Amino acid sequence: MTVWRNLARANRAIWLVALLVFGGDAVAGWLYGSEAGAAFADDDDGDDDDDDDGGGSSSSSVGSGAATSGDGVTVRRVRPPQGQRRGTRASGPARPAARVDSPPPAAAPREIVVTNLSDGDAALLVSEGFTVIEKTDLADVAVVLYRLRTPDGLTLEAARSRVRALPTGATGDFNHFYRTQQDALSPASAPAAVPVPGPALCAHLNCGALDLIGWPTARAGVPQCRVSVPVGMIDTGVNARHDSLIGADIEVVRLTPDAVDPSGAVHGTAVAALLVGQMADRVPGLIAEARLVAVDIFGRAAGDERASVATLIRGLDALGQRDVRVINLSLAGPPNAALEAALLHLASSDPGVIVLAAAGNGGPGAEVAYPAGYASVLAVTAVDRRGQIYRRAQRGPHLDLAAPGVDVWSATSIKGVRPRTGTSFAVPFATAAAAVLVSRDPLATPAAVSAQLRTLVRDIGAAGPDEVFGAGLLALGSLCQPGIFGGSVE
Repeated sequence: MTVWRNLARANRAIWLVALLVFGGDAVAGWLYGSEAGAAFADDDDGDDDDDDDGGGSSSSSVGSGAATSGDGVTVRRVRPPQGQRRGTRASGPARPAARVDSPPPAAAPREIVVTNLSDGDAALLVSEGFTVIEKTDLADVAVVLYRLRTPDGLTLEAARSRVRALPTGATGDFNHFYRTQQDALSPASAPAAVPVPGPALCAHLNCGALDLIGWPTARAGVPQCRVSVPVGMIDTGVNARHDSLIGADIEVVRLTPDAVDPSGAVHGTAVAALLVGQMADRVPGLIAEARLVAVDIFGRAAGDERASVATLIRGLDALGQRDVRVINLSLAGPPNAALEAALLHLASSDPGVIVLAAAGNGGPGAEVAYPAGYASVLAVTAVDRRGQIYRRAQRGPHLDLAAPGVDVWSATSIKGVRPRTGTSFAVPFATAAAAVLVSRDPLATPAAVSAQLRTLVRDIGAAGPDEVFGAGLLALGSLCQPGIFGGSVE
């Protein structure tokens, strides 16, 4: 009996030494086999949402072991130092637990924006300790934009309330941040282009997306829709020298403030190529002949690519100065009173500007994203090539249209193409259709264009408009036919 007791003690000692020297993962593998050992190995969530350009929907790459949740919070997994196995006892203080980074800021600290503040009200605020950082006259959105720094000791909420209490301070709000709406998928996750029947087989990479909405092209025996009006987009930087954009008529306007690092060209280049890309053999632009005005309002701060509402309003004004009637906004953020006022003016001007925006990628349970949530803006959500809703698309009664936005091929920031996913990449399909309608009737109001687009759909959700697909999936086979919107095929 003593012999067996001594053997048991020796066995326990051997396992204790093994645990200390080799770590729990290795011992688990010996005990339960290689599969169990793999289960205990360093966790990898297998997410494909990595962008090979280093860009992202709301922040740049955070390094090995990081994952981003649907609400934009970046979680960084802390790995053991090199040469130290998990489960070993390192000398010195204990290793800290995994750190969860704070969510990116929703607004600029200590800043209030307000439009059309009277001189008297502005002077009163200055006497109370507010500082005027910026005062800009933006005629095309009919506002004088103020950026104010709040007094010491006054909370941002209290400062906003003070401004709104003034006779001309109703649009006072935080200087909110807005971010692009994308989840770029790896090429391995995207299906290859499949030829479809027709007078000529489809050879480019977005055949499935175009066929899903019946986009009229020459290969289908219908003259391609022509666009004769300038189209605008507000986004990150655009690499106009990309192979997909060489030969395109693009004006890039940079409004990124000098105090922040410039934006990357990942997101903006992809959106621009979907609209006016010149690579007909790989990723043809929907309206390749159109003139595109691309306004870059984004900058980078601490790894976060974002734009303030003050710069967004300046971007809208820049497009107004260039007589742009159709605007693509593949971005989202909080509601903002100053932004709402500027957008309402654009829509109600004569003949009016049509603005289309991304529904957002916060997930089905997220709050409504803006500017898509405003009544003066057409909200576009994303579906895959089977017509199923994108799993992270935000929902609500404000949605207007659905369009392809999952594994849509477009340009990278430097060279080549890759599939993209997000409500950002659904918006260009609706923007292109709106540009065709405005080209056919340059005096059409935003309300008329919106109403017409909502008839050019296929109801794929609950009967009638719903909170998942809006009015339905775009069905544009008749877009260029005579009698649609009073125009003729050019």
